[in-house]
Amino acid sequence: MLAQRVYTAWLCPVKFLTFATCIDMPLIFEKTIDTAKKLAVWQITESEADLFAKYNFVPREDYSKKRNIETAVSQILLNHLLGYDAHLNLTKDIYGKPYLDNSPIAVSFSHSKHMVACIIDMNGQAVGIDIEIIRESIRGIAHKFHTPNDSVPLEETLAHHLVWGGKEVLYKIYAKKELDFIDHLSVNFEVENTIKKPEINGRGMGQINKNSYHSHHDLFFLIIGDFMMVWGY
Repeated sequence: MLAQRVYTAWLCPVKFLTFATCIDMPLIFEKTIDTAKKLAVWQITESEADLFAKYNFVPREDYSKKRNIETAVSQILLNHLLGYDAHLNLTKDIYGKPYLDNSPIAVSFSHSKHMVACIIDMNGQAVGIDIEIIRESIRGIAHKFHTPNDSVPLEETLAHHLVWGGKEVLYKIYAKKELDFIDHLSVNFEVENTIKKPEINGRGMGQINKNSYHSHHDLFFLIIGDFMMVWGY
């Protein structure tokens, strides 16, 4: 049975400056990784109308309601982490990877159900983030991405989610698509629980090996309630 956790200690309203208006923005998790890297997670509790009105977001008619909400929160998180209206320069390359026009800053987004996560690197180092709701049903598709070479010291369902999340992060770091999760990607993790951090968390290493391309990347994970979050660079 998956543990049910409520991280009330992490609920930290912060001020978000946008369009010259200072407003409250609730985050459930925020982390400064180093001098260049930061990440944040938002749990969506607002209605569509309240969210768009509060943050002056104009929804796109060609987007679904869900996609408009995810887009709005992604932009808000990006602006919060950078401290200015960075979303005005947000675009995508030919592979669909988000980037800021005329800026070296690297960025990655992820969303699942009511959670949205964003990670940035000010110096342009490739970063990736993935957040997924934990489901027992992942066991039925694990053979498509989890191999004996992937080492994860967790029970089956959590292990599958961690492998999936780690490989999603590697996929986003590579950012050129056409990666096979079985043949080209591998991950290894260790759990790093401490008395001060009762939630399940840890770190690991991921590898991308495709033809003549080979790279190694640091990976980290954290379970937030019923969600598995993995990030790396």
